[in-house]
Parts: sequence; C-alpha cells; structure tokens
Amino acid sequence: MIDELLKHIGIDHRPDRDAAGLARVHRAYVSTLAYDGITAQLGEHRPIDPMALVERTLTTGRGGYCFEINTILLTLLRELGFDVQRHEAVVDEREAFAGGAPTNHLALVATTEDGARWLCDAGWGEGPLEPLPLAAGTYERGPLHWTLEREADDSGWWITQHAWGSTPGFHMADDAVGLDAFAPHHQRLATDPDSSFVRTLVVQRPSADRVTTLRARTLSVVGPDLDVPDVVVGSEDELATTLEDVFGIDPAALGAERTSRLWTAACAQHEAFLARRP
Repeated sequence: MIDELLKHIGIDHRPDRDAAGLARVHRAYVSTLAYDGITAQLGEHRPIDPMALVERTLTTGRGGYCFEINTILLTLLRELGFDVQRHEAVVDEREAFAGGAPTNHLALVATTEDGARWLCDAGWGEGPLEPLPLAAGTYERGPLHWTLEREADDSGWWITQHAWGSTPGFHMADDAVGLDAFAPHHQRLATDPDSSFVRTLVVQRPSADRVTTLRARTLSVVGPDLDVPDVVVGSEDELATTLEDVFGIDPAALGAERTSRLWTAACAQHEAFLARRP
C-alpha cells in the first residue's frame, strides 16, 4: 500500500533516507494531497487509523486536516525508513500557548540518516512544500519564507508563517508523543460546534508561490505579486468540479450524497459570512 501511495504522489521508487530524499517525498506529497476539513463538515468523525487513512487517500484523493494528513505522511516516511516523531502544537497567536490554548495541530519531526532533524508539515494547509531545518533561522522556499525560533521559556519552538498565510504561526512542543495524545483533541476539533473545522468548509493547497483556498463557497489564490480575484462557487456541480480540478479530490468517490451535504453546508456558511459583512 505504501508503494501505491508513492505512485499516487508521483514517485516511482523509494528514495534515499537523506535530506534530498526527504525533501522529494515531502514536496510531492504536499503538492499532490490537499488539506481538507471534510470529515468534520460531514460529521463523520472516526478515531485516527493510519492505514484506513492511507486507503482513503488512495480511493478518494483526500488528505484530510492536520491530524489526518500528517498521520498519513508519518506512516509513509516511517515505511521509507525515516525516523519520524509526532509533536503537539498550537496554531494561533503566539500568546495563545502561554494562555493555555489546547493542542490543535500535529506537527512532525523527521531525522535523516546523517542525524539532521527536519520539521515536516502537510497539515498547515499553506506550506511549506519542503521540510524546514529544526534550527533557529529564517528559511526561504521560493518567494515565501518561514522563521523558526526557540521560545523564551525554552518550552519548544515558535514557527512564524509566511506573510500570505491565514494564521500567524504555531508553537510546537519539544517532547515527542504517541498517537493517543491527539485522540481527545481530534474528537473536539471534529465534533464541537464551536470548532472552526465544524463551522466552515476549508480546503487548501500550497504551491511554490501561492496558496489556493476554498473557504465555504469562496475560492481564493494569494501570494506575492499576485492579483487574482476571488471566485464564488456557483452551484453544487461547480463545487464538485473545483474539488476535483483544483484540489485533486474525486467527487465520484466522495459520492453524490456527501457532495450535496457539503454544498448545503457551504451555502449556509457563505450566507452567514455575507450577513456579517458591513
């Protein structure tokens, strides 16, 4: 199944366990599988099952939100021989972690055969395409850049998002944890009516110089030196086409009933958004 997943992301043989091999897999993976919150939108929460998620990806083209898509990435990288660990993280303003904000992100740290450690993350929805060295500094990936620095209290790392991201960054704890550590957070984020994943349909795909996002019915493309007008998806058929053509999610595998429910939810969310605007 892992070789099938490699083929799905466009890689025809197992890469070396060095930095170049890690970067190749990470870039192919993030470029192929979109970040999506469809599970929460459909009310289909299930415990995190790595192989079930891999099978879902192979049959539907879906990656899922951070706990899902990064679990698939971890499974792939471990099968390829990389040492990969899960870390609890908080995506929010930097002060939120100090204020006790609960875990809402799963980040990965991979170690290559030379002992170098790399931050890997397909679950942020807005890049980076390639891993970032787990060391203080600013790292450019094309026209976009991210900054890593140690927290002042030495509690972990702060990763600053690029200027076109919708979130400022995230705090990542130092200690590696098991999959069970994310179970209560997965339950909360996928089912709580106040969860942003439940409130709004979001599907995202980063590229080298842009981020493409479907939020409810609005499709946007942002990045340096871009002036791309937002597009409002006009029908259920257009939603299905957008999921397939822009994000690689197979609407036939998703099914007509699920697509219809997504469209109904997106319409309600779009109307609520319009009502909040001045």
